[in-house]
Amino acid sequence: MGHTAGTSIRLQRLSALVAIALIAIAVGFAFGRILDGPGSTYRMITVGLASGVLAWATERRGMLIATLVSAAALLLAVTWLAVPHTTWFTLPTATSVRSLGTLATLVGAQARQYVSPAPATPSLVMAGAVAVWAAVFSCHALAFRAQSPLLALVPPLALVVFADSVLDGAIKPVYGVLFLVAALAVLFADSLRRIRAWGPVWSPVAGRDRLLPVAGRNARWVGTSALVAAVLAPLLVPGFGTTSVFDISRLGGDHRLHVSPLVQMGSVLTDPKYDVPFYEVQVSPPGRQSYWRMESLDSFDGNTWEALPDDGSTTQLQNGAIPSAPERGRSVTQTFTMMHDLGYSWLVSGGNEPTQISIGHDVSWHPPSSSLTMDGWPNDGESYTVTSTYANPTPHQLRVAGVGPVDAADVKLPTDPTMAVPTSVIDAARRWTRGADTKYDEVMDIMRHLQPSHGFSYDATVDLQDDSQSLADFLHGRKGFCQQFASLMAVMLRSLHIPARLGLGFAEGAPVPNEAGTYIVNGQDYHTWVEVPFKGFGYLTFDPTPNFPDLSSTGYATVSTATSPNTCPSDKKSCNSDSGGGTDGHHQQGIGGEGSTATQVGPGGQATSHPAISVSKLALAAIAVALLAAIATPLLRGLRRRRRLHAANDPRTLIITTYDVFAEQARELGVSRAPGDTLDEFRDRLAATDRLLDADRPLVRMTTEVERAAYSAEPPDEATAQEVSRDAEAVLHALRSTTPFPHRVWGHYRYERGTRRRIGRY
Repeated sequence: MGHTAGTSIRLQRLSALVAIALIAIAVGFAFGRILDGPGSTYRMITVGLASGVLAWATERRGMLIATLVSAAALLLAVTWLAVPHTTWFTLPTATSVRSLGTLATLVGAQARQYVSPAPATPSLVMAGAVAVWAAVFSCHALAFRAQSPLLALVPPLALVVFADSVLDGAIKPVYGVLFLVAALAVLFADSLRRIRAWGPVWSPVAGRDRLLPVAGRNARWVGTSALVAAVLAPLLVPGFGTTSVFDISRLGGDHRLHVSPLVQMGSVLTDPKYDVPFYEVQVSPPGRQSYWRMESLDSFDGNTWEALPDDGSTTQLQNGAIPSAPERGRSVTQTFTMMHDLGYSWLVSGGNEPTQISIGHDVSWHPPSSSLTMDGWPNDGESYTVTSTYANPTPHQLRVAGVGPVDAADVKLPTDPTMAVPTSVIDAARRWTRGADTKYDEVMDIMRHLQPSHGFSYDATVDLQDDSQSLADFLHGRKGFCQQFASLMAVMLRSLHIPARLGLGFAEGAPVPNEAGTYIVNGQDYHTWVEVPFKGFGYLTFDPTPNFPDLSSTGYATVSTATSPNTCPSDKKSCNSDSGGGTDGHHQQGIGGEGSTATQVGPGGQATSHPAISVSKLALAAIAVALLAAIATPLLRGLRRRRRLHAANDPRTLIITTYDVFAEQARELGVSRAPGDTLDEFRDRLAATDRLLDADRPLVRMTTEVERAAYSAEPPDEATAQEVSRDAEAVLHALRSTTPFPHRVWGHYRYERGTRRRIGRY
C-alpha cells in the first residue's frame, strides 16, 4: 500500500543543523565556565558552532575529507585564539605550530596549578577549544553518519559533567536543561531521517510539510513532562546547591606546584578574589623577616620552572626535626595561624633552612626543593610552629666565600634548540657583568640592571606567552611582575655558570599595628624570587622585582649607603618608583634591597658603570639612512616614470602618459591637480601662480594637444607626441626655477599645504 511522502531532504538537513548548533551552544555555555571571564564562554560557544557547522556542511563528503577539513579549521581556530601574534596575514605559520606544541606541553602543569574557574591562559584556552571542537564534531559524526544518537551525546555530556565536577558553588540547572533540549533536538533530527524509510511522520497540508504529529498528543505531553522534570528534579535532590562530592581537579597531581616563569602568577596578583588573609605569622624574636617559602624550583625547560622530582631523599619527619644542615645564622621561630582553608599541602617557612616543625600532622621534608608538605592541608584556624636559621653575611664575606657548591641542576639550561635561551638574554648577561670581580658582584650587577633606573618597571597586567622567546620579549619591553624578573635573573645567572633557582611563596605581609613581630599575609602577597647558594651560608635570597624591598634571608647585608625609601601605598602591587619603596609603609633593607642605592661595587669600593651605546654613532647612522632615502626616492620615481613612457606603444597613449607624468611632477613642485579639475582648469591654475614666466605658450600648446589626443577621433602623429614632451619639460623647468631647493628635495609632502594656501589667494 502506498503512503504519502515523508519529510523533505531540506527539512531533514535543517533539523540536523539546528540540533548540532544547540549542542554546540550547550557545550560551550557549560564548559566555558571552567575559564575565568565571560569572554571565555563566548569563545567556546563560537568554537563549538564553527565545528558543528563545518561538520554539517561536509556531511555528504567522505569521512576522511570531512576530518581533514575539520582538523585544518581547528588549527586555524586555536591559532587565532591562543597565538594570534604568530600568524601571517591571519594564517598559521611554522612558528604557530611550534608555539601550539609548546602550549600543549604546559596544559597538564597549569591544570594542576589552578582551581576552576581558572584564568584564561593561552594553554588552557587552546585545550578548551580542542575539547569543545572534538566533542561537537564527534557528536555530529556519531548521530548523523553512524546513526547512533544516544552514543553521540556522550562526548558533549562528558564536558558538561566535567565542568560541574570541578566547579565550586551552586549547580545551576540551566546548563542541564539547555543540554537536554539540545539532546532532544538531536534525537528528533535522527528520527526524521529514520522515519523516512518507515513512513511519513508529518501530514502534508496545503502542499507543504507541516509539523502535525500523527502519533497524537501523547508524545508532546511526554516531551513537555521530561523538560519540567529536568528543571524541578534537582531542587528536590538532597545536597543540591553544595559543592561537588569530590574535586577531580585535584586528582592525578603530584602535590607540587608547577608555575610558568612568565604568565601564571599574574592572574593571582590581579584577581580580587585572592585579596583575602591567608594566615597570620608571629615571629620570635621580633625583627626583620624573610619571604615565606613554599618550595624552591630548580628545573627549567625553557618554558616552565618546576621542582625537582623526588629522588628518594624525601623523609617522614620524626619528632618534627628536619634533617637539613643548618647554616650559620641566628635562630628564629615563626608561628603560622591559618586564616583561610587554602586547600594545598605546602607548609610555608622562613629563613635559609627550617630546622624544626611542630604540628599535629605527619609532615614530609623534600630536600631538593626545601619544602615541607603534609598529607592534606591545615584547616582554617589551625596553627603550626617552624624554627629556621637566618644568615647574616656582609658583602665582603660573600665576595670572599664565593658561590657554591655548584649543583648541576642549578646551572642547567635547556639544550633543545626550540627551547633554548635566546642569545639576546645571554649577551645581555655578559654585557651587564663585564668588569665584575667576583660572582657576588655579577649577581648584584644583574639585579641592579633590572631596576627602574635602567627602564624596568613593575606591571602585573603584562601578557607574555609561554615560550622561550618571552624572556627576550620581556628584556625588550622591560615591563612585568615578580615572575618575569626572577626568571630572567635566574636564567642570566645560569648562563654565567652561577647556580640559581627560584623561590616560590609569599612576601612578608602587612605588619599588625601595636603587635611587634606579627604579620598578616594575603593571597596577593604571592611572590617569587631568586636564590643563590654561597659557601658556608646556604641559599640566599635576591629579589630583582622593583616593586618589592629585598626582604632577603640575609636580611642585613648591604652594598651601599641607604637612601630614604619612598613608601608604597597599601596596595603595593600598584606601587612603582625609580628609587624603590617599602611594603605598606614598612621598609626593610637587604642585599640589593629597594631601600638602598643599587650601585655596583668594583675594586676598592669604587662604583663602576658599563658603557652604553654611543649617541653619536646612532646619530650618524640616522643621518646616513636619511641621506640614502633622499637620494633613492627621486631615483626610484624617475625610473618608474621612464618605464611608463617607454611602455606607450602609440602617439596617443604617449601624449596622455606624458601629461600624467607631468601632473605628478607638478604636484611635487607644489601645484596639484584636483580630482575634479579639467585640463583647462588645471592650465589656468598653473598660469595663476605667476611662476611660469615665459612658459605660458608651451603650457597652452601642451594642453591643447592633450585635449585633442584624448577626445579627437583623428589620431596624433609622432611629431606631435615629441612636441608635447618638449612643452611639458619647458613648463616643469620654469616651475623648478622658482621652487626652493628643500621643496624640490622633499616634494609635496612638506610644502604642498602651504603652496595650496598661496595658490588660493589668486
